[in-house]
Amino acid sequence: MSETIFLTGASGRIGGRVAAGLLERGYKVRALIHSNRGNLPDGSGLVTLEGDIVTRKGLAEGVEGADFVIHLAAAWDMFPPARYEATNDQLFESVLRGTYNVLEAARSVRGLRALVYASTDAVYATGPRKFEAPITEDTELQPSRFYALCKIACETLCRQYGRLYGLPWIVVRICWSLEPAELLRVFGYDFWEGGMSEEDRARLKPILGGEKGVFAPLNEDGSSGVDHIADPDDIAAGIVQAVVNHDKGLGGTFNLAGPAPFRYLEVIEKLAADLGVPWGSARIPGIHPYELRNDRAIRTLGYAPAWTMERMLEKAAAARRTAAGKNPAGGTT
Repeated sequence: MSETIFLTGASGRIGGRVAAGLLERGYKVRALIHSNRGNLPDGSGLVTLEGDIVTRKGLAEGVEGADFVIHLAAAWDMFPPARYEATNDQLFESVLRGTYNVLEAARSVRGLRALVYASTDAVYATGPRKFEAPITEDTELQPSRFYALCKIACETLCRQYGRLYGLPWIVVRICWSLEPAELLRVFGYDFWEGGMSEEDRARLKPILGGEKGVFAPLNEDGSSGVDHIADPDDIAAGIVQAVVNHDKGLGGTFNLAGPAPFRYLEVIEKLAADLGVPWGSARIPGIHPYELRNDRAIRTLGYAPAWTMERMLEKAAAARRTAAGKNPAGGTT
């Protein structure tokens, strides 16, 4: 296979995995690098270009003769404090202007098979929004912050570039995708502390704060909090599938999420045991359960998410124990 793919965001958590997956399938990859190489693999089919989607540096060279463009690059904040999302101006430049520049470069490419654009489940306002049914690609969009609004605008740009210029496009909406250490942070007391009552903070912080334990959020009615999180390996594989099966996916929008949502209370006890730490729970007002449906991506693109939350937590716990030199009981090895 001699098809060439221009990849932005190549040094990110998902970008490096996408590059590896494409190289394994025999594609040639031109990877746009902004500041560092990140976790990009080595390979004879990989060429790196130093560039910037905001200034357009490297875009013309990157898209020249490309068969596909995968646009992953966007600056945003996974956790507070806000660095990339401190102002709307920052997001406008990195997300909206950056995507516009990529689209402008891509529309000049003759014979382009597809531009794959990475959007986000934030366009649905997952977490703070109440859903009466599982979230499909037809669920009404509702941004919960300016980053999500920018992504909605960029999806619209892709669709309208298709109508105006004949640009072939595919949109994938990526759910929360976390590395092992980041996943454990979501199960940490500190992550949820700001949403707790003062009474719960006083009760739990001495026991769980500062990674001394793990935490399970509860809904306002006392039931378990629910989230839908994916492993980056699954998301990267889904993006590769969008390229492989682009002929079936053209002009389509696809959710990419983990195999299923999970309930914090169903996994917290084993996680605490694996880490050898205590656990606790408290009500967090304003959170709501949700489920993202992958049916369309599974059926059309051949997406096959394999990392359940149980597997992800086992991997995360093992990584923390290895880093700390501890066994599950908390003693030293």
